[in-house]
Parts: sequence; C-alpha cells; structure tokens
Amino acid sequence: MRNKLIANFKSDEHTMEVIDESDVMDSEQVISKIGDLVSLEFNAIETYEAAIERLDNLDYRAKMTEFLGEHERHLIQFCDAIIQEGGAPPDGADYKQFLTKGPVVIAAIGGDKSILQAMLLNENLTNKLYENANEEIYPGYIQLMLKQALGDVRHHRVWIESAIEQLD
Repeated sequence: MRNKLIANFKSDEHTMEVIDESDVMDSEQVISKIGDLVSLEFNAIETYEAAIERLDNLDYRAKMTEFLGEHERHLIQFCDAIIQEGGAPPDGADYKQFLTKGPVVIAAIGGDKSILQAMLLNENLTNKLYENANEEIYPGYIQLMLKQALGDVRHHRVWIESAIEQLD
C-alpha cells in the first residue's frame, strides 16, 4: 500500500512541498517536542512578567503586556495539542527560566534599555527554537500553530530591536 502524500505550505518561501504522510511526526514525538515548547512558553511568560514589573516606560509595558498575551495563547494552544495527541502537558517552567528570567531581573538595575536588551536575548533564543520547530514535519494543525507562533516572536524581536535603537 502506498503512503498518502500530503501538501505542506511553507509560508516563508511561498512554496508548497509534497511530503509522504509517513514523514509526519507520530504522537509520541509530537508530545515530547511540543512539551519542550510548552516549557519555553512558561519561561517566556515568566520573563515577560518580570520585564513588565520592572519597566518604567508605560508604552513599553503596554507592548510587553501584548506580547505576554501572545505567549499565553501559544501556551494554551500547545497544551491543547499535547492533550489532543494523548499526552499530559508540562505544568510549569523548566530549569532554563534561570537563564531567561535572571538577566531581566539583573538588567533592571540598568533601566529600560538594559531590560529591553535582556528581552532581545530571550527573543533571539525563542526565535531560533521556533525556526527549528518549523523545520520539523508535524501534523497539519500543529504546523499552522508553529508558523503563527514564529511570526509572533519575529514581530516581538523586531519591535524590541526598534525600541532599543530609539533609546540610543
């Protein structure tokens, strides 16, 4: 019996590729890899909360609050996906929170620019992890969530870079 061929739209390249259904990740792999992204989102949420508490500029706080909401949406979507695949999502941040939240707390000593620079480091990491995730072949509904999440974190990074440039 031939494996079913499915189409995978690559929005970054505006191309469509045909992949063999057998190349799509199985539920066990999905649960593990999306579980890592759930932990990433918990870390991101805690980091954004720390930044919001410490930023002086109200416009920056408002934008960070908006970005926080997007990370909360990613968290909910990914937890739902894990449940749909038959797993149990992680229930909190992992050890990496010390690597992501810590610099934001320390940067508060230097003011808004230092906090934004620490957030940029975190967004660079988040972008890289989402870029890597988008290279994998997940079930279609998860591919769509990953593409949206990558678009969101790319927007976060660009905004933070712009805000830092304005402070120079």
